Amino acid sequence: MHRWSSLNERQLALLGRLANDKAPEGSWHPGEFRTADALRDRGLVTIKRSRSEVDAQVTEAGAFYLQHGHHPDDPAHAREGKAAKDRATGGSRSASYADRPVALARRAKAKELIARLVTDRRVTFTKPDDATVTEWRRVIDYAKRHSLIPEGERIESLRMWNRDLQASLVEGPHPNSLRQRRDEAAPVHVPTELRSPHPVVAALRDLERHAA
Repeated sequence: MHRWSSLNERQLALLGRLANDKAPEGSWHPGEFRTADALRDRGLVTIKRSRSEVDAQVTEAGAFYLQHGHHPDDPAHAREGKAAKDRATGGSRSASYADRPVALARRAKAKELIARLVTDRRVTFTKPDDATVTEWRRVIDYAKRHSLIPEGERIESLRMWNRDLQASLVEGPHPNSLRQRRDEAAPVHVPTELRSPHPVVAALRDLERHAA
């Protein structure tokens, strides 16, 4: 199932109720949690749980879905929108990448992901298909390139043994990071005189002396 796959009746009904600030009254039952999680994995809502309380908010993508009847990432509608725009502008490419629908949608998803990670520290996408995994990795890369990640932290993504995709917010730079400046590196002390050298080193030194 793709991120932009059409919602079923239960999912669409819950999305509409949340958009109208009509969250389920009382305790959520398991079926409503599963439906809400499906909406969250599509980027249509955000969910924050605190003990028995649940705060579910419709995202920009969710509002877009309710207004247009499809996900903003749906490639079929993206092609239609691009074709219409090209016809209207005569194929002009004056708009910057940051203003294009795909970039705007990816930025929105990156912000939503960062908000979830700041709250929960870890986000798991249940058995996503390859296209969805690719899209989320592009979203993570977007967050990195546009400095959306909190300072002093990084995002790590991992494909689990059961095919789930897990994204975590971790403190500190990556172990392989080359961000450390030379003036921040610890000095290495080099002796000016070599004492008790290894026999091989001593032999090479003697050879150099004789050659000289």
